Amino acid sequence: MAQVLTQTGQQRIVLFQNGQLGSTLSLPCPPGASASFFQFADLVDAVVVPGEAVALLYRGANATEPALVLAWDLHSDQMKWAHRAKGAHLALSPDRHSVFLFGEGGVSILDLAGAARASVLQVELPQEVGEVSGLLPTGSRSFLAAHAAGLSAWHQGSWTHTKAPTPSPLGFGRNLGTLAGSVKSAWWQPEPGLLMPLDPKGVPEESRNLKALLPEAAALDADLLRLLGVDESGALWFGLARPTLPSAPVSVREAAQPVAGEPSPEPSPSMPAAQPPAPSRDQWEAHLKQGLDRVYRWKPGEETMTALAWAEAWKNLAPPAGFVPPTGDAGLRPEAGALTFGAPERLWWLPMRALQPR
Repeated sequence: MAQVLTQTGQQRIVLFQNGQLGSTLSLPCPPGASASFFQFADLVDAVVVPGEAVALLYRGANATEPALVLAWDLHSDQMKWAHRAKGAHLALSPDRHSVFLFGEGGVSILDLAGAARASVLQVELPQEVGEVSGLLPTGSRSFLAAHAAGLSAWHQGSWTHTKAPTPSPLGFGRNLGTLAGSVKSAWWQPEPGLLMPLDPKGVPEESRNLKALLPEAAALDADLLRLLGVDESGALWFGLARPTLPSAPVSVREAAQPVAGEPSPEPSPSMPAAQPPAPSRDQWEAHLKQGLDRVYRWKPGEETMTALAWAEAWKNLAPPAGFVPPTGDAGLRPEAGALTFGAPERLWWLPMRALQPR
């Protein structure tokens, strides 16, 4: 989905499917939004129910102004409803009946099947949650929320909370908690370097040993792996996060206790296995200076991750002269199976399979 700025008081949205041009929508300014806001608002997120409806999230230049969620009926080519509230991201419920607006303040649950007026359930966040950094709908009115303090579940009008594991000594920014996957196969990453599968009830299980999935030469990357999403085949995609190295870092963090309130296991009477020496600060700094311009793909059940270096990937594609490829993984959309880049002047769309080694 791409936004075309018209400066005519309308917004124009172009839908693409598998790289092919699809529908073009001309959206008038909805009730409750000023012409000055709508004419220059940026489309920051969207969800699509193919052949049925789309929900679009617009934000203006004023960060304190509420965002706009607009639902459009693809059958009638008419607006269904519009709603103003705080938020930065959208998520679609498994039954495709509800849209979740989150990222600032509480969580707004909007009925995408509604007609002329949005049916809204506003879920206030308790003190344990704070700001939501990742959200995974588990039903039309229930969800999991990742945040700086851990993982929380909203179900049947009540909250349950799981405390976040001990932070990495490498030092990462706040609110990096991520949720990805589906209700049947979901993953929680409290921060880079940790990955926990969730059971069908949304309870975190034992964290995966990411180092075991990487060759020894790339072992330091394991503590930097940042979950980008899950593609349609169920494979997980990771970028690399840059740590702050606030003090002499080590790679060994305390064992995670994923489920709040459960007793700790009894200590083993046997001698613990010897731990390899932790990398020194100099080793970390040297590793970071080599660059982090690569991504990893791992499908659960496979013994190793597949590495993809951006420079090699673009070289294999033999781009035309004068073409400036993107850097980093900001435009990678595993769920959509594509890489998008180049906005706002133009938008390039590239299927992820084109970047993978053949």
